[in-house]
Amino acid sequence: MADYQEYRRRILRKRWRRTFAVAGLLVLLILLSAVGLLWKHLHREQSPAAVQGPTIFQQELQSSEWNTISYTPARRLTVQTTSAGSTAMDFRLAALDRTTAVDRSYFANVCFLGDSLTQGMQIYSSGLPEASFCAYRGANPSVVVNGTTCKRSDGGTEVPMEVLTARQPPVLYILLGTNVLNRDGDYSSFLTYYRLMLDMISQALPNTQIYVQSITPVRPEVRSSHPGLYKERLCEINNELAAIALEKNCAFLNLWEALADDNGDLKAEYAQPDGIHIKPEGYPAWVEYLATHTVGQQTA
Repeated sequence: MADYQEYRRRILRKRWRRTFAVAGLLVLLILLSAVGLLWKHLHREQSPAAVQGPTIFQQELQSSEWNTISYTPARRLTVQTTSAGSTAMDFRLAALDRTTAVDRSYFANVCFLGDSLTQGMQIYSSGLPEASFCAYRGANPSVVVNGTTCKRSDGGTEVPMEVLTARQPPVLYILLGTNVLNRDGDYSSFLTYYRLMLDMISQALPNTQIYVQSITPVRPEVRSSHPGLYKERLCEINNELAAIALEKNCAFLNLWEALADDNGDLKAEYAQPDGIHIKPEGYPAWVEYLATHTVGQQTA
């Protein structure tokens, strides 16, 4: 009996030690997890203060002034005074002035980054098929930032930033935005991605002259099927794009000078049936505008 009691005590002690060890390990794991979460929290809170100077992923701030993002442009936009006495930024006043025209051969060395509107420039003989293109149907700034694989007009696929980095074009024209502005409402995400895209491109192409082209005008009836695409809203967005372009030391181009009528709508004779895309007849006016608005040429 004494041997049995001693054996039983040893078994119980072993079970207690095993239970204690398991409980101790669980407590240790909980403590380590808590320490890890605390470290991540502190690291996330402190990292912005530790970064010196601008980075690609800059901090997004809320501001009523811009309706989206608060920042100080590198060069201030010209302002216009309304009849009510208030001032407002206008993308037309920030656009590059007319210059002496360059020869068409100038465009043999440039690259265009854009969506289906830019694909027209590539496909139609009335455009600039001799230029190089990173043009993809449905593209927007986020696909450039996120390294998305995009489909070319010939059916091939590629990653825009990889192509641009490999080509290192001396001149780059950008037109992106129509595809993500269809719905009316806040467009802060679009502007954030646009700024990040320009940062990435500027860092990858340090010797490239970058032109930011305005969102193109549309026909007034487009609003019924695409609530976000109407003249007043597109003007507001172009105001923001103009300031972003100047902040990033890019040239801003006002395509409305070439494509819009006196009411600020896409010229009827240039409009495809959808009221958004441009007929082949509209591209010569676009090309002529680009040829007469280039950096480094004398003001006409």
